[in-house]
Amino acid sequence: MSFASPAAAQLPSIRVVATGGTIAGTGSGDLSAADLVARIPELSKVARISTEDFSRIGSSSMTPELQHRLARRINELFASPDAPAGIVITHGTDSLEETSFLLDLLIESDRPVVFAAAQRPPSEPDSDGPRNLLNAVRVAASPQARGAGVLVTLNGEIHAARDVRKTHAVSLDAFKSPDGGGPVGHIDGSHVVIGRKPLRRLTLRPQAVEPRVELLTLTAGSDGRLILAAAEFAQAIVLEVFGRGNMAPVIMQAVGKVREKGVIVVFTTRTRGGRVELSTEANAAGVISGEDLDGLKARMLLVAALGVTRDPKVLQSYFERLAGR
Repeated sequence: MSFASPAAAQLPSIRVVATGGTIAGTGSGDLSAADLVARIPELSKVARISTEDFSRIGSSSMTPELQHRLARRINELFASPDAPAGIVITHGTDSLEETSFLLDLLIESDRPVVFAAAQRPPSEPDSDGPRNLLNAVRVAASPQARGAGVLVTLNGEIHAARDVRKTHAVSLDAFKSPDGGGPVGHIDGSHVVIGRKPLRRLTLRPQAVEPRVELLTLTAGSDGRLILAAAEFAQAIVLEVFGRGNMAPVIMQAVGKVREKGVIVVFTTRTRGGRVELSTEANAAGVISGEDLDGLKARMLLVAALGVTRDPKVLQSYFERLAGR
């Protein structure tokens, strides 16, 4: 569906792709993309809007296969003869940091892709959804956003998909980029301000993704049994280890056993901040350092990258590139 007027002919064209989530959730069901746009009259002054519904699910039900399909759909839209100037994706907050990062790895165009979400549903009088969607369209329509990769905007801030995290269950300012230097920009009234563009980026072109990547976290008393169990069905394991790369000897023994089976293993820190360094034993076993990616992002990188290669050295180079090395 399209929304435009003769006076708007010179405005940039923006496609709004809805996937569901709190931003669209009401007591009687989910609003469509067209419904969301119709609730924000100011959008007609910002862009020529067209809409489509990709899905209507809570993002806790998002899967790697659906995320891959969404990325392919965005690539199709940008490759079409009437390609939009930018695309806005409405999405739930639960898995937003994962979906946005996977798309950042898979989108081939340098045109803006901006995620909008909400912490409060449309049924609440102080819902943040309309403002976040309006701001996302402003960002997607801005020439400044071109070449910045996939972006996420909530609460007036603009974040890079590579760095953004959901840090609180309900707060309006839940999305932060603590290890990425903070937001890359902000929206000031109707003005989009982007102070820097992310440099630590990577583009992959897998024909399929590998969803069988498990994320495990070490705790006091972990004995390796969960690692061995996961290896029975997983193609890869991301292990959130202590601190800089610490673990009990029994953990490294379990890791060695699953590596002998050919299961890819990546270490990240459970602190979700800072870089992991591999021990001599881990290097000898062929473990991959997740560098400074957190566990969720490291998992999504493997989901995409295992559709391209299983070579640990190549996989390590992907993590290093995203770490700016």
